[in-house]
Amino acid sequence: MSWVRVRGFGCFVAEFGSGDRTIVLIHGWCSDSTDWVDQISAFACDARVVTLDLRGHGHSERTASGYGSVDLAEDVIAVLDHLGLSDSHLVGHSLGGIIADLVAVRRPDLVRSVLLIDPAYGQPEEWEGRVRAIIGDPASADSAERAAVAADLEPEIHNSVTAARRTRRRLQALALGPGVVWQTFAGMWCGEDAPGLRPQTERAIRERRRPTLCIYAHEPTYTWESHLVDVLGLDTRVELWTGVTHFLHQDDPKQFNDVASAWFEANQAARGAR
Repeated sequence: MSWVRVRGFGCFVAEFGSGDRTIVLIHGWCSDSTDWVDQISAFACDARVVTLDLRGHGHSERTASGYGSVDLAEDVIAVLDHLGLSDSHLVGHSLGGIIADLVAVRRPDLVRSVLLIDPAYGQPEEWEGRVRAIIGDPASADSAERAAVAADLEPEIHNSVTAARRTRRRLQALALGPGVVWQTFAGMWCGEDAPGLRPQTERAIRERRRPTLCIYAHEPTYTWESHLVDVLGLDTRVELWTGVTHFLHQDDPKQFNDVASAWFEANQAARGAR
């Protein structure tokens, strides 16, 4: 475990296991590397597993700015370059899904495959107005608390998550503080170039050059992406899992880990055969 200094901040990085393949785990908004405890133990038995805390999250240093999704993707690219990693299998959850997809599009030489868990991208353009309404005054004392709940943004996701998990998210958001919380939140969906909005997401999807597995827990964006990748004929598999929440890799770790391991194995073999 170490801090890697890239792009003006110290990024906390931890490595586990060893093997012919490398798996990089990218957590979501207001989270950190501990979200992956069930995956680390399963994947590290035959692979090198790398986790990192995004800028301002977990043990990584906080900075005054640099929390847009594109900035965070560039941070991850810098970490991979620093560690000398290439042909890695990227796994991203929620915001981490946006980041993993951006990394693969911007630097396909670093990536062997991509696995996205209920990614936060692909939202309609009116989503920005809803986000700004929730943010209100970012400097207000309760802004991080409101961010942690964010029930008005996506009630289906919020209400499907257990009370214990909502409490954990609230505590994580409060620990980060409103600056990190809101800049990261707005960075997904606010501004004409926000990668979480549908036009920018479609642009990124069209530029995919690596095999991608996207697992959704909720219907609307699943339907949109399924149709898009079918029309484009991309090497992307899109699945909708039922009976799970936004944190599907934590809801049923064994099911997720089995699917992920099979995905890594298939793409490791396919790439090696080229």
